[in-house]
Amino acid sequence: MDPGPSRAAVAVVLAAALLTACGSGEDRDGTGPIVFADSRDTSRGAQIERLVKAWNDRNPREQVEMVELAESSDDQRAQVVARAQDAEAAPEGERPSCFDVTTVDVIYTAEFARWGYIEPLDEDEFDHEAFLSKPLDSVRYKGKLWGIPLRSDVGLLYYRKDALTAAGVTAPGTWDELRRQAQAIAPARKMQGYVTQLDRYEGFTVNVLEQIWDTGGGVLGTDGEVVAKPAALRKGFERLLQGVQAGWIPKDATDYNEERSRSTFQDGNALFMRNWTYAYELLSADDSPVADTFGVAKLPTPSALGGWNLALSSCSTNQRTALRFMRFLSSEASERALFTGAGFAPSRKALYEDAALQRAHPHLSVLRASIEDARNRGTSPYYHQVSATFQANLHDVLTRPDRLDQGLAGLRENLYRAAEGR
Repeated sequence: MDPGPSRAAVAVVLAAALLTACGSGEDRDGTGPIVFADSRDTSRGAQIERLVKAWNDRNPREQVEMVELAESSDDQRAQVVARAQDAEAAPEGERPSCFDVTTVDVIYTAEFARWGYIEPLDEDEFDHEAFLSKPLDSVRYKGKLWGIPLRSDVGLLYYRKDALTAAGVTAPGTWDELRRQAQAIAPARKMQGYVTQLDRYEGFTVNVLEQIWDTGGGVLGTDGEVVAKPAALRKGFERLLQGVQAGWIPKDATDYNEERSRSTFQDGNALFMRNWTYAYELLSADDSPVADTFGVAKLPTPSALGGWNLALSSCSTNQRTALRFMRFLSSEASERALFTGAGFAPSRKALYEDAALQRAHPHLSVLRASIEDARNRGTSPYYHQVSATFQANLHDVLTRPDRLDQGLAGLRENLYRAAEGR
């Protein structure tokens, strides 16, 4: 469970922090300088920073200060909560400044909306119909629009096409095919069979959910209610456990995040990798050892929808500027720059239909198909607790299989408590 103050207490504290003025430069008409908070810009060429600079060059009276938060979704969320806790202890004039516009991971829309961190948007102010349906669904909660898609994301299967071609097979379309190919092809090439994100963080939860979905189960319903069945939880998780036990999923992967998975694959040490869309540009770079030997396909399981949305903070006193900046950053031109420059999957339909982009980026069709088939991990203001419950009950089992029954025994009941915020 999430330690610290109750959700109600955090909500009160954050509400107080959000009332703090965004700075001395705000104007009465809702325009003026604003603060934009995003995860650390690790994209090639710092594409987000370049877009912020482009805005500032054109808008001298509505400057945007970019504040970089932690890279991971878990850590970025923790920073928001920590900011609320700091505000509780700080004197009135020393409370943290407002993040007028912030990026929000798709899994935290409901939480940020439920506790008043962000404002609902007027759909008429955004061309929302221009976005793919799944990313747009991720910003809806209780019938309202709470953000606008910025960077979409989805899990993809990266594979060594040279090795599969030599073996006379194509990319696997099912989990069983992937397992058989990993066991049959990888050892002869002195490769690991399959690497993915199994460290104890959100990546682990994603991998478990994808297996549960593929075996016919579910965890959270559309309203955040628990729909998990014990047999389905076991069946899905056992796939990963059996892979680690058999060795075609390396034991080291239980400590892997996205970057450790990518480096293992990019160094030529793995046949298959599950990773997000950002990896494509890095793998295909001129200095990449696998630039000419890797391929990409849809996952052989359903993928969790990933991505980051733009949201308007409730504290913002310069909301007209904030909304204009949100429209600029989520525009077709900006999303094109983020895709071509950094590999971030677009949220706008038009970019997937652009013939020039299709020729330059052959994997664009795989991206769109994967996003359109992706699944939301659950619309719940308590998703963080749900994910933490999976990690607490099951992560150690990957290296201690004798604890499987114990880990599963309390999982369903713990999920019920987590989904209710207890």
